[in-house]
Amino acid sequence: MVVYELISLLFTALLKTLKKVDVTKYDIEESLPMLMANCVKFMRESLNATFSNAGFDITQEQWNILVYLGHEDGISQQVLADRYGRSKVSTMNLLKKLEKQGLVLRETHPTDARYNCVYLTVAGRMLQKTLIPLAKGNIQRMSQGISEEEIEQLKTLVRKISKNLNQPG
Repeated sequence: MVVYELISLLFTALLKTLKKVDVTKYDIEESLPMLMANCVKFMRESLNATFSNAGFDITQEQWNILVYLGHEDGISQQVLADRYGRSKVSTMNLLKKLEKQGLVLRETHPTDARYNCVYLTVAGRMLQKTLIPLAKGNIQRMSQGISEEEIEQLKTLVRKISKNLNQPG
């Protein structure tokens, strides 16, 4: 009987403690996923506005494609989609827009007709080089009041979070 009473007392104390801590409450505005999502949204909107205000009809997503191709011209659409972290369909739609603007060219792979290789046109390369200072200026604006050390710490933390989320389990 003493053991039962002791367990009952412990359980009652635990319930009282749990009532003080509302385990059902979740402050979504202060959650790490929401803070990161909002930050990414603001960065994307800021870069889009920077380009638009300078008279360029290019989005952050299109800019990313131009940058990847600037580093590795002639890669396949699939490799580009994988590196960009987007679906093949989403990447293809972006490439169609860029192709209509005369910024990229898609050609069938020389030895494997199943693949298209993507190249920057002269206009695409010129635009990419023109936009680099604008993109860097945007990075400087968003980094105001943040030390180089803090930026490196943030990069390290984001890489760790990405690694944690990419592991099975």
